[in-house]
Amino acid sequence: MKIALIGAGSVSFALGALNDIVLSEKLKKVGHLEVTLMDIEQENVNRTYHYASEMFSAFSHPGELSRTTDLEEALTHADFVIVAIEANRYFYWSQDFHIPRRFGSKQIYGENGGPGSMFHTLRNLGPMLHIARTMEKICPEAWFINYTNPEAKLVEAISKLTSIKVVGLCHGLDMGIDQLSSFLDIPASSIGVEGGGLNHFGFFTKIWDKETGEDLYPLFHEKEKTANRLAHFDHYALSRTMYRTYGYYPYPGTNHCGEYVSYAEDFYAGLSLQFRYDPIREKLWQSGSAVPEFVYCASGTSLDKGLFDDTTKTQEDWAAQAYTFDKHNVSKSNEYAIPIIEAICFDEEIQINAANMPNKGAIKGLPDDMVVETQAIVNGNGISLKPMEIELPTAILGTINIQGSIHKLLLEAYVEQSKTKLLQAILLDPQAPSYYQACAMIDEMCDLQKDILPELEWK
Repeated sequence: MKIALIGAGSVSFALGALNDIVLSEKLKKVGHLEVTLMDIEQENVNRTYHYASEMFSAFSHPGELSRTTDLEEALTHADFVIVAIEANRYFYWSQDFHIPRRFGSKQIYGENGGPGSMFHTLRNLGPMLHIARTMEKICPEAWFINYTNPEAKLVEAISKLTSIKVVGLCHGLDMGIDQLSSFLDIPASSIGVEGGGLNHFGFFTKIWDKETGEDLYPLFHEKEKTANRLAHFDHYALSRTMYRTYGYYPYPGTNHCGEYVSYAEDFYAGLSLQFRYDPIREKLWQSGSAVPEFVYCASGTSLDKGLFDDTTKTQEDWAAQAYTFDKHNVSKSNEYAIPIIEAICFDEEIQINAANMPNKGAIKGLPDDMVVETQAIVNGNGISLKPMEIELPTAILGTINIQGSIHKLLLEAYVEQSKTKLLQAILLDPQAPSYYQACAMIDEMCDLQKDILPELEWK
């Protein structure tokens, strides 16, 4: 069996997958396991390869490691292709965040929803489709396991424009279970759930005690009602408001769910800090200028420093820390890629909490060909979404259906190279600026990101 890791320079997902591979007792039973690391940057793939070699050696793992910057070489004979790619992430993400807001959008985050996410999607569509189309030639039966954002939009593109088997993975639902656990004062492992919707905009339709089968929503209702209303405000406040509005608790948290609604800004105190800079003294994105500071205030790690403490870490700082090998620090990532590979390879049925795939009736009220997120069953036959028993409320379905239309328009904008289709998608979004502002924003963003966006024209 061969596993190819594309975007192997990724600090989080690549190292997490490698940890899970080396700790998997089942994969040690594969007759011959090859793990190929691929990245377009030789330095990045070398760094990951040296870390992985040290780890495989320390654990006496029988798998064979290889590295390359050539995609076709990486995909040759691959059975599973794990993808986590992003070019100059924070540089472009800061543009996705600030430029739409400069033109009147009230978007938050700008990663998976809002006008900023649409440029994020268009930047990643070309490379992602290139990987999938190369798989069609080299390893057409392999599974494409995606971690690249915007998750739902990219997986939908691959499912519609190629013949490759694709699934998108995210741990957002598990983050939501952790929040339920905090309110209920019950271990997360004891909470059973049914949940789903759109990636980063899902809702728990059922929660119960795994041991007793007791419905936990009445207890949750009482606990949430008496909890401090300002507690963890940036990460919980909007979620709690959505619960009171729609009747079901959302996941994964304010900063993500808020990307899809018009009223999120009222519940996100740290909004202006996402990419912090001084517009008087710092001219962003000019030659030689630094990327603005990324401050993720919901994590609670950046805002409680002393006056002269360093408040940020660079990507190089994070990478240096992550790639310092210590056998005692190797632990399972709790991501789903390797459990999926184990289940398919050994035909052992498991359920995973969240998979992003074409709906095909799993969530009533949403298009069959739209990529949605809900729980899934995995076995030797592959991956299939588990139908939700309870239908989502009309207001939630309406919000998700808007995003489904945006998905379609973005694909049309990409295929037709059309700024007009992109404009249509932006004007549909709850975080849209005015018509004139949207047109000007598109022109500025296309000029600012011309080296990485597909060529688009007004037509």
